[in-house]
This record gives sequence, C-alpha cells and structure tokens, in this order.
Amino acid sequence: MIMRHECYFCHLKTVEKLIDKFKPQRKVADLFARAVNELLYHKQDGTNPILAGDIHRLAKDIINNSDLYREEKHQANKVLLENYDVWEDLVKNNGDPMRKATKLAVAGNIIDYGAHSVPTDIEKQIKAMLNIDLAIDETDELFQKIARADSILYLGDNAGEIVFDKLLIETSEHPNITYVVRGRPIINDVTHEDAEQVGMHHVCKVVSNGSDVPSTLLNLCSEKFIRKFYKTDLVISKGQGNYEGLMNADHPNLYFLLIAKCKPIAELLGVDLFGMVVGKGPRLEAGRRW
Repeated sequence: MIMRHECYFCHLKTVEKLIDKFKPQRKVADLFARAVNELLYHKQDGTNPILAGDIHRLAKDIINNSDLYREEKHQANKVLLENYDVWEDLVKNNGDPMRKATKLAVAGNIIDYGAHSVPTDIEKQIKAMLNIDLAIDETDELFQKIARADSILYLGDNAGEIVFDKLLIETSEHPNITYVVRGRPIINDVTHEDAEQVGMHHVCKVVSNGSDVPSTLLNLCSEKFIRKFYKTDLVISKGQGNYEGLMNADHPNLYFLLIAKCKPIAELLGVDLFGMVVGKGPRLEAGRRW
C-alpha cells in the first residue's frame, strides 16, 4: 500500500518511539529525525513496508543498534511460552480445537512494537479478543485447504505471537508445514532466534525469506524462498505487514490471518479498526469478497 497521510504520521510516531526508547544524545536524535523526514519527502510514492524497513535501517545505523527490539521480543516470547500449557488446554478443551487455535493465532497479532501500541498485559488483551467475532471469517474454507494440501508455507509476523503460530501448527497435525522468518532483525518481526526460543523447529521446518523488510515483498526475498512460495500448495500469511506485501500476489491458495491495525487497512478490508480477519487474497478488499 502506498503511503497515505495517516501512514506519514505513523512513520513519524515510530521515530518518536525509537528516540524515547534509546534516548540518544540530542544531536543524534535530531540527525535521525531529519534523516527520516528527508526519506519520507523523497519517497512519497513508496510502499509502507519498504519505508518502515528504510526507517529502521536508519535507526540501526544512527543509534548504533543492530536489533532494536531484541529484549522486547525475547520477553514477549518468554511471557507467552511460560503459559503454553494454559493456551494448549484452552485449545484442546474446546469443541473445535482448530477454530480456537486459529482465532488465538489471529488475536496474537495485536503484539507489535512498531508504531502501534502494545498492551501492558498481553495475556489479558488476547483473552478478551477471543470473545470477539472475526470480522471476516473464512476459516472453514481454510481448513479444507489445509486438509487437502501436500505442503504448507506459514509466513510468520511478530515475536510473541509466534507461540500461537506454533500452537496452531501443532493443532493442525499437518506433516509438511514450513515456518518462515525474516532474514535479519527488523522491528519485532520473527527471526531464527525467535523460532529457536519457542521451539518452532520441534514442530516444523523453519526457513528465512532472506529479507529484512517487515513484510513479504517477493522481489526483495531470496530466490530460494520465491521458488518455495510458488511451489507450495497453500500459503498462510500472518499479520498486516505481510498482507501489505502480498495483497496482490498471484498464488492460487493464499490466506491471510491478521488484525487491521490502522485505518487505511481497515477501510481497504471493509472492517472496523482492530477487526480480526481470516480470508483469502486477493479477494479480501471490501466489495471483492465472493
């Protein structure tokens, strides 16, 4: 999605949050803010995932930190992983474990350390969201695709919610799922380090997409990943960032699990802000669903 005025202010909010988090010297903070302003001015037609990646690369260089949210990522994984048995019981002691696991995975998408706020009590927020209906619900169709697919590619999004991704993958009992992480640290998106922390490699294969953009932009991913993307029967894409990068992708079986975290995406999907979505692309846009 091309930057709208709301997106511009969202990017500036990211700058403010990073300066507040790292508290660099005034000269450094001013240099970072000016660099981002110049970037946004010269790339007004840029897509938001690319701009977010550019901004965080600037932050890494200027603030001199290669993994800006490493501690927060580790803590989010730790908090949710410590109660894995509780989440597992919640799913299994339910009349429809797959549906509950899917909704839990979607609700977990609320965890985001970019421009969006993160609930101080993550578990409480997620449990509350489980009581809200999906704004777009094509889970039955997705489950049919899972049952028929010989191979599945599951595109991860954020740390923390990776714990619920793992639970959904386990619940599906599918023998051939590959979980995809980012190639290098970017915001709080999942990397191999997060996958190792939560034990994802114990339930499925884990690979990198070869990119450090907070999305899945195929033209920026590794050739190996691109081949795998198109050869895989079913792709499950988590998160708004991945949706922005793949909303027009031509894979025949591409399903999105996400929360609409901003007004432009909510309007595009025809849902309320923070509406939860499970649906097939590219028909998801409002008025185009079958």
